[in-house]
Amino acid sequence: MQPDFDCVVVGAGLVGAAQALALRRYDLSVLVVEAHQTPSGPGDRDVRGLALSPPSKQFIEVLGVWPLLSTQTVPIRHIHVSDQGRFGFTHLNSDDIGIDALGYVCPADHFHQAIRNVAIEECEVWWGTTLTSINLGSEVAEICLESDSGPVRITTRLVIGADGMYSRVREAAGLVAHMRDYRQSAIVANVDVQYPVPETAFERFTGNGPLALLPLPGGRHVTVRCCPIDEVDRIVGLSDKQYLAELEKGFGHRFGTFSDAGRRRSHKLVLQFSDRIVGHRVALVGAAANKIHPNGAQGLNLGLRDAAALAECLNAIRSVDGDIGDLDRLSGFAAERQADHHDVIRFTDTMAQVFVSKIPCLGLVRNLAMLVTDISPLSKRWLIGKATGLSIKSPRVDPQVIR
Repeated sequence: MQPDFDCVVVGAGLVGAAQALALRRYDLSVLVVEAHQTPSGPGDRDVRGLALSPPSKQFIEVLGVWPLLSTQTVPIRHIHVSDQGRFGFTHLNSDDIGIDALGYVCPADHFHQAIRNVAIEECEVWWGTTLTSINLGSEVAEICLESDSGPVRITTRLVIGADGMYSRVREAAGLVAHMRDYRQSAIVANVDVQYPVPETAFERFTGNGPLALLPLPGGRHVTVRCCPIDEVDRIVGLSDKQYLAELEKGFGHRFGTFSDAGRRRSHKLVLQFSDRIVGHRVALVGAAANKIHPNGAQGLNLGLRDAAALAECLNAIRSVDGDIGDLDRLSGFAAERQADHHDVIRFTDTMAQVFVSKIPCLGLVRNLAMLVTDISPLSKRWLIGKATGLSIKSPRVDPQVIR
């Protein structure tokens, strides 16, 4: 049976749009289905600063999106990690491993707009369309969709779930996810600081959770404050003056006065991971596969590596006239991603628990470990590799492929 599309990507977020563009680079026919309506303007801006790793930058360049982002990004050449009220700290520098930057910070709304515009130009996108059911047949998957114009059915070789942690694709395919609630939230807001440190990101661990400060284009900074769930209402309810004063104290007043606070947003923190990320004619990428703690800004970069690896896998399957929806062939993609997923989950989850633990003497041990890392080139290279994804064999979409 000849399907309507080779692949249907459910979800037009950052990972879903990247996935669709990567598949188009290999001349696969792609439909993107998105529940939200067509974006009509700037709307409710996403103030987060997204940290893109060097491999993610390379992937975005291949997709043709980076030229639209380059003027809206700030390179991170230094990362400073510290433990509030203790002696431990670690400095990471791009020169430590001879690369131009450890990462790049881009405002989330700019990234969304840029990759969405390229996806609209190169892919078929159905906005305001929700998935209602999937029938996974031997040769094709039949998808039932609902939009303002009514129900529609289409067929595809492969359904790709890029629809976030509450993935309808994962649920419809019967793939199981496990969740652990950290009982924390991350409160995000943009601010000005009196004494900025150029091209430097700061992560400071406190008794209530980590604080992060990332530079944005134009001199602004994005702050991420993690706190226990029972503190969220109090913190969100603070006046701007009170909120900024608490940030100043949390960072040890090293940046002088914080001012001009933007809107605060709260994001619940959980760990969610799937038993399997593939099924017959189904694959999961991004938060549909794994939702992790924001320590080290790993989540989006992990999802982009999923998208690149899946595109590479499907192209390899098709190159030998294989069925891109066949479970045995898709299992190669799952096996390749397993080690990366497990390592990132272990890394972020360990950081999330170790730095808020009240176990006696653990604070001393972790601070000694931070100092050892700071003076040990080998340890520093290991940590930079973990933080940037450079220690992972990153999949890539071949930029020479002609569509």
